[in-house]
Amino acid sequence: MRRLAELYEPETRSLLERSPIYAPSIAIDLGCGPGWSTALLHQVLEPGRTIGLDASEHFIEEALRNRRPELEFRVQNVVREPFPVAAPDVLFCRFLLTHLAPPGEALTAWAKQGAPRAILLIHETESLEAEDPVIDRYYELVGLLQQHYGQALYVGGLLEALVTQSGWNIIESQRVMLEKPGRKMAELHLSNLRTWRDNEYAKQAFDPAEIDELDRSLAEIASGKKTAGVVMNAARQIIAHRA
Repeated sequence: MRRLAELYEPETRSLLERSPIYAPSIAIDLGCGPGWSTALLHQVLEPGRTIGLDASEHFIEEALRNRRPELEFRVQNVVREPFPVAAPDVLFCRFLLTHLAPPGEALTAWAKQGAPRAILLIHETESLEAEDPVIDRYYELVGLLQQHYGQALYVGGLLEALVTQSGWNIIESQRVMLEKPGRKMAELHLSNLRTWRDNEYAKQAFDPAEIDELDRSLAEIASGKKTAGVVMNAARQIIAHRA
């Protein structure tokens, strides 16, 4: 998660800097993980209160261990449970809607809980294209895994319709083209692969020998033993206000 935060900080910072609200009373980081994005949200927008919410007890425990005193963290299902504070002014999420099924349900829930003119800031992936076939194959498998659970790896391509149907009006929608080093991406993907390879569906649907080979190849790229060029990542960034 630290590597992910570092790799995507520049474009995330740019999105936050374009927020039409500065120094809001309350800003919420939805799906905050261990708090890296929450710290960036606080640094850029300087809210009165900055609150990170995540369903993972493990992530929130880590965030609390490392937190700065001005940040708050709660274990919370950001779709099913009401926010711990009433009517936040800013809601921010990065790489969260891709893991939610269906994402429109979450967007609708957030609209109902935000302040009357609440701002929603979103960063999600539209596409990933790698120069190295190993990384491309990883994306194919992850896409199949997420599809099985009703999730969308490339949810960014669906966001404009989902947002407008969920109680939000779009202020700005940008397709941002990002060029990321294959080695850095392989570091992220290797950690993820070693997590989801033991998933029950993955064990049934994917060839274990191929997964072993993918693990080995990603490790070679991540270590620098093999070059992998770049990954072209199209991202969708949306700024919306509550309808």
